[in-house]
Amino acid sequence: MAGAFHLNLSQLSVRPDPARGRLVPGLSLSARTSAQRSVIKASLELEKPVNSRLGAALDVLDISVTPPAVSVIKSPVVPMASHRSSDLTAAVGPTATGGLGYGINGSSGFYGSTVPEFGVFGSVGVVFGLFAGFGAGLEYTFIFGTPNDFAGPFLCFQASIGPEMFGGCAVGGSLLFSIGGPTPSAVAPLAFMGFTVNLTCGWSPFPVSATVEWSNTWIHPLIK
Repeated sequence: MAGAFHLNLSQLSVRPDPARGRLVPGLSLSARTSAQRSVIKASLELEKPVNSRLGAALDVLDISVTPPAVSVIKSPVVPMASHRSSDLTAAVGPTATGGLGYGINGSSGFYGSTVPEFGVFGSVGVVFGLFAGFGAGLEYTFIFGTPNDFAGPFLCFQASIGPEMFGGCAVGGSLLFSIGGPTPSAVAPLAFMGFTVNLTCGWSPFPVSATVEWSNTWIHPLIK
């Protein structure tokens, strides 16, 4: 998944990015770590024809092997949650939500990071807002920081369109914020962590939904 990853948060004044992204240096891989990655990659590729979602898992594994170029123009108002916002942690996996006005959301899957690190995660949260029904599908998460920034409690502000608009499927996106910045303070601000995009299928009486979610994520590294 080598390439460039650019995020402009200056409106969260527009200004150019003269560096046009910079390559994030990855840590050197030991022979043992490299062998472990090869075994996991071969296993995922072997099972990919049976479960196409494993192709997305291969993408996040590649992030830990070949780091993409990451460029972030920071907001003058909202702090970044991580001191290492030039690092990128991506996660992918199934997600499901259900309720009426309030409900439960859960997700799990694989994550990969430019640290480098690759592992599995699980997340569960309580959802409040304008929504009803249920849905399940696939979700991608992008955290501007390390896996440690991905783990723990966070607030999620989400909006989605569907499923009536797309024949039973909904397209949604979220902004993720940690409670408190990178340094402790008496009044903990919201600090920007990253975002998610998802495609789910299910049922809802509303054409759109807007929710706030409190979640907690657990990670388990397989390769560091």
